[in-house]
Amino acid sequence: MKPITIIRKSVLLLLFSLIIPTSAGVYISIKEVTDPTNIYLINGCAMLAGCLFLLLIIQKSRFHFKEIGFRKGTLGLWIFPLLFIEAVPFIAGLNKDISLSSFMALCFFMVCVGIFEEGIFRGILFQYLKQINLNTAIWGSAILFGLGHAANLLSAKSLTLTVAQILFAFLFGLVAAEIVALTNSLQWVIIWHSVHNIVDQMTNGNTPLGMQMLWLSIQCVILLVLAVVLWRRLRMKKVFNR
Repeated sequence: MKPITIIRKSVLLLLFSLIIPTSAGVYISIKEVTDPTNIYLINGCAMLAGCLFLLLIIQKSRFHFKEIGFRKGTLGLWIFPLLFIEAVPFIAGLNKDISLSSFMALCFFMVCVGIFEEGIFRGILFQYLKQINLNTAIWGSAILFGLGHAANLLSAKSLTLTVAQILFAFLFGLVAAEIVALTNSLQWVIIWHSVHNIVDQMTNGNTPLGMQMLWLSIQCVILLVLAVVLWRRLRMKKVFNR
């Protein structure tokens, strides 16, 4: 497959990843849905539909599901910094406004998000870019993942915080791609992605901007260090030369 064709398919997959949540958001706005549980359910159903459509895309591609990464993956020592990253937001305390029903709907929504986005960015998109080389697959999928989160600039949140979140998304995508390159599996990155999103909603959203920036900075530094360590491990294993 020609590089220009690969890039075109990758951009189309990026747009696909944005269309599903945007459509759900438009529906919620039109219907003026305000109940958190219903919002999570609507978004979850949209993501579930996206997952099903993604399965059709994979079937139409030349890749098998195992090639995409839908198989068991081995666990490495990288799990410990990831656990620490997800523990940091709890410093702000829990969001006490989330009811049990909202929490269950939230889990449904975020698990679907994890499968959908990882299936796209570290799954089929990663495999397309890998046809150029693994280096391109890792960096390209991370950059596109970060660009996908640039849509947050349209929100009413602080510009500084939003830019920091985009940087976090890029580093998240970089580490996730490296884990996939090491394990040849989406298992752990899907779990990590889902847990991260659940934690983000469970922790106190009323934390002062300075505190949010502090822990986001800590998370980014950890991800950056981990990305360097995993990159060296990939080179030691000579994965790039395969």
